[in-house]
Formats: sequence, C-alpha cells, structure tokens
Amino acid sequence: MKIERLYEADPYIREFDARVMACEQVKDQYRILLDRTAFFPEGGGQPGDRGMIGEALIKDTHEKDGMIWHYGDRMLNVGSEVHGKIDWDFRFSNMQNHAGEHIVSGLIHGKYGYDNVGFHMGSEAVTLDINGELTKEQVKEIEKEANGAIEANIPIQVFVPEKRVLEQMEYRSKKELDGDVRIVEISGYDRCACCGTHPLRTGEIRLIKILSVQNYKGGVRIAMLAGNRALEDYMDKHESVVDISHLLSAKTGEITGAVERLLKEMADLKYTMVQMKREIMERKAQALEISTNAVCVEENEFKGNELREYANMLSERAEKVLAVSGGTDSQRRYVLIDKTGGAKTLGQEIQTLFGGKGGGSPQMIRGTMSGNFEEIKRWFEQHA
Repeated sequence: MKIERLYEADPYIREFDARVMACEQVKDQYRILLDRTAFFPEGGGQPGDRGMIGEALIKDTHEKDGMIWHYGDRMLNVGSEVHGKIDWDFRFSNMQNHAGEHIVSGLIHGKYGYDNVGFHMGSEAVTLDINGELTKEQVKEIEKEANGAIEANIPIQVFVPEKRVLEQMEYRSKKELDGDVRIVEISGYDRCACCGTHPLRTGEIRLIKILSVQNYKGGVRIAMLAGNRALEDYMDKHESVVDISHLLSAKTGEITGAVERLLKEMADLKYTMVQMKREIMERKAQALEISTNAVCVEENEFKGNELREYANMLSERAEKVLAVSGGTDSQRRYVLIDKTGGAKTLGQEIQTLFGGKGGGSPQMIRGTMSGNFEEIKRWFEQHA
C-alpha cells in the first residue's frame, strides 16, 4: 500500500479528507492508518504532527515500514471516510525551527567545515550537536548571518534530483542514503538531505535566536529557537529582565552589575553570620558544665555541619560526645565522637536501639536516629 503524503506536495495543507485503512489498539491508545495524510511523521529530528482525525485526538504521528501511523485517543471504523485537521500552530513552529536549523548548520559547515551530527526539537529548545569547537563570538556571528538570511527572504527549495545529478551535487547528510534523496536548499546558506517540512521562504522564519553554547563530546551543543517560539522566548525574558530591574532599582542595562553587587553583599553577610555562629558555639561549648568523660547534648539551634562543629568543640573537653538535633522523636540527626576509637561500636548499638543510620570512622559517626532524648542521654551516659 502506497500512502499519499500530502505534506510533501504542500506543507501548508491544514485539512484533508481520507479513508481509514486500519485502526489498532496499542496499550491505552489507537494507531490509525489512512490512505492519504497531511500529518508529518516524526523523522529527521522533527516531531510528528498532532491534531484531529474525525473525532479522534491525535497526539503523535510515526512512520514504520513505510506506513504512517497516527496515534489517537479512540477507535475509528475501518473503511470510513474521515476529515483530518493538523495542529497548525505546532506544525508551523516546527517548520520555522527546522528551517532555522538548516541555516545555522549550513553556515557553520560552510565557514568552519563542521557537521551537525545531532538535531532534536525539544519542548524547551532546538539543539544542534556540532562536531567541532566554536567560540561564543563565532556563534554570535553565525546568529547575525542567519538572521541576515531571514531578512533576504530567500526561497526554500525542495526537490528530488536524478541520481546522476545527485552524484555531482554537494549536500549535507548525517548518513549514507539509498534511492531517491529529497534535497532542501536555501541558496547561499545550505543544501541538505531532509525529509522534514519547511516554509516556502526564509522570511517566514521571522527570527533565529541562539540561547546557549556548551562543550559536548569534543564539539559543541547549540540550543536555539526560531520563529514564534523565539519571539515568545524573547518576550518572556524581557518581561523578567524588566521585573528584575524594578526589584533592584536599576536600569535594564545595568542589572548584571546590580546583581553582582548584591551577591557580594550576600557573601559578606554570610561570612559575618558564620563567624557570629561560631562565636556562639564556642561560648556555648565553654559554658556547658561537663563533669564526666561522656557528654550527650540536644541542640536545636545548630543546623547541617554546625552540629558536627559543635560536637568537635565539646570533644576538646570530653573523650566521648553525642550531639543530637532537636525535633520530633521519630527523626533526629546525630554526631558521635569517640576519641578512644569506639565510635563504630557505639554506632552499632544506636542502630539497634534507636533505629540509627549513618557511617564514618572509629573516631566519628554521623547519621540519623529516633527516640526520646532523655532515653538517649541515659543510655549514652551509662554505656559510653
């Protein structure tokens, strides 16, 4: 069975009529086969189309063994005539982003000889994996030239050349291809083997924005957006920048410096707070009356590593220290110090008697335990 692929002849077809050739249940959804379709199946990094076929909501489209399957939420009768309607906003956004990727990849290949070895249209961004290193300055220049292609409003041509013509033609391709090869060409910018859908002219892309560049597998991974998604991303980020400028009482062009000053102030305050907390610990440790070689304390004030630091201060005056955090009896943190090297032995008893968990060295154990503090203290002072 040969399926008529309407999207190849005209990527702007939004609605069509077709006949249901098969409908099969697959787990909690139904896959539908039509004799003709405008739905693009996932391929070449471009997501499959979604929309409606009859009363069925189509969430994805895939191709398998030459058959195009539409994955919907209900059964359709085999042999029935149905009306299909693609989610045009989703499709056209994919067309804009796919064409934008062609321009960026083509420019990189032409200027630096690097290939696009990975391409994915995600929910957050479009990613391009380039097999060579690029500086941020080089990528910025690529972005500028890519938007120049949009301004020039160049035709985006799609054709299948004869084999002898193809053999003489230079074009980008991620893999070896057999049979007919569909070529997408943007004159002066890119010529690439591609199965996807694209606008008729570059002006319809509207905007290309590169979001980030990071080192990846010996090359770089570029995150970008094009078209309506790029405009929406810019509008959202601009709104955030304006809100931040108001919070910082700084002009939008000065918020980086304002944030840097704020971070320095926070770092200075944090340092001062740590010093004050350490002084409080020292005074508290010195003020605590210790009459035996084993001391057990409950501490509500100190958090995180502060409990360990406080226990270390107490261990200067006692051989064995058990510092237990406050809170509910069902979950407490503890630090156990035994300068005689018996911390692990005591830790095993804590595990048995108080549901303890943790680990460390013969001198120090850290972890969690449960139980009433008075019972914990009484046990420690008797057995430590």
